[in-house]
Amino acid sequence: MFDLIIIGAGPGGFEAAITALRKGLNIAIVEKDKLGGNCLNRACVPTKYFWIGAHTIEKLKVFNEYGIDIKDFSLDYSKAWEGKEKAISFLRKSVSQLFKTKKVPVFKGIGKIIDKNKVKVLTEDGSEKIIEGKYILIATGSKPIAIGNLIPDGEYILTTEDYMDKLKKLPESILIVGGGVAGCELGYIMNRYGVDVHIVELKNRILPLPFISEEAAKLIMRKFKQLGIKLHLETTVEKLEIKNNKVFVKLSSSDEIMTVDKVLLSVGRKPNTDIDEIGLEKDEKGFIKTNEYLQTSVENIYACGDVVNSPMLAHVAMYEAKVAVHNIVEKNKKKVDYSLIPSAVFTVLEIGQIGLTEEQAKEKGIETITGYFPFMYNDKAVDEHEKEGFVRLIFEKNSKKLLGATIVGASASELLHIMEIAIKKEMTAEEIHEFVYFHPSLSEIFAYATYDIAVGSLFRK
Repeated sequence: MFDLIIIGAGPGGFEAAITALRKGLNIAIVEKDKLGGNCLNRACVPTKYFWIGAHTIEKLKVFNEYGIDIKDFSLDYSKAWEGKEKAISFLRKSVSQLFKTKKVPVFKGIGKIIDKNKVKVLTEDGSEKIIEGKYILIATGSKPIAIGNLIPDGEYILTTEDYMDKLKKLPESILIVGGGVAGCELGYIMNRYGVDVHIVELKNRILPLPFISEEAAKLIMRKFKQLGIKLHLETTVEKLEIKNNKVFVKLSSSDEIMTVDKVLLSVGRKPNTDIDEIGLEKDEKGFIKTNEYLQTSVENIYACGDVVNSPMLAHVAMYEAKVAVHNIVEKNKKKVDYSLIPSAVFTVLEIGQIGLTEEQAKEKGIETITGYFPFMYNDKAVDEHEKEGFVRLIFEKNSKKLLGATIVGASASELLHIMEIAIKKEMTAEEIHEFVYFHPSLSEIFAYATYDIAVGSLFRK
């Protein structure tokens, strides 16, 4: 009998595995697909690979400013796709090699919990194997959802997973249904590689998410329009027809029929929770119910990641996995805490968000004061020709303690961690301002964003 059976080897399952190994547990892993899960193979990691390519295309126009004369260049997305495959294959092999080195058995197939201590593994050839464990951790992730008559077929109507798995060559035109994170990231990438991109969004802005401020979304919308990405806001797909290798689409915002080569669905995901035969409790949306220690309704079975009703982010799954394994092993139990989760979006500009936005603080009835500074006056940003963007820091009005930060611009996804620490340590505007930052650095933007609050306004009204 194993100490722990982990079902799913994505970010949550992998983090659980290495944490359990460090704690001396005898573990087994069940995985029906590729090691690394959706994040490594079809989402976070390959998207960032393509984004670096897209951003490099964007930077080509300033190479001559550095004395680099590129007289001609061509774009070949199929080579980028091959490069992506090499990158994720390397990372996947690293995971596999670690498991082999630590003699961790990986059972390939669909895992089904048939008893509180037993998992049945159904392999591709139809054979079955039953393994036993003292504890079980469910980390089976999620899958894309479809809406209305937009049913993915893998050829003309694609999911984001189809995009990463199958689309070695980009179409000339595409309609993206859903202007959330994945829709905007892939829309930007395809635009830079020469695709005519349309984005349909039901809300009145793209990135209509609580953790994205309206200020940040408006800047990205303006940049998208400059790049030629067509935004169809407060719009739905009324009708769709496939004929002559084209997709004909009728949008609610127009009487005209749009013709595109492909449609990409980016309207959300649902949890993979068809995992047991023992009646684990689930909520109305299909998420597995867990307590604050990530225990399910069966005390020796835990769950983490997209299968529980928490932010569907890889780093959240990893955090939950560590908490779950701790609670399996240790007597001093830990509770999950989602009060400070970093978020980032990679579009034409990076967006980093930690803590509260101004809108969220207002909803909570908190009086705030904000510090603002644009990237255009940061020396390092000027050096790098990355002058677009800004940082907005949100402070509680009286105490001047930091509540949140929105960063839009170069390296926002890295810079936000400085502000995460500041929020956790309840730092004030003055403390953030007086920190000694290396010069020149992008991080100095925080010193200037706090100047008015900590010292006084330079340009008085």
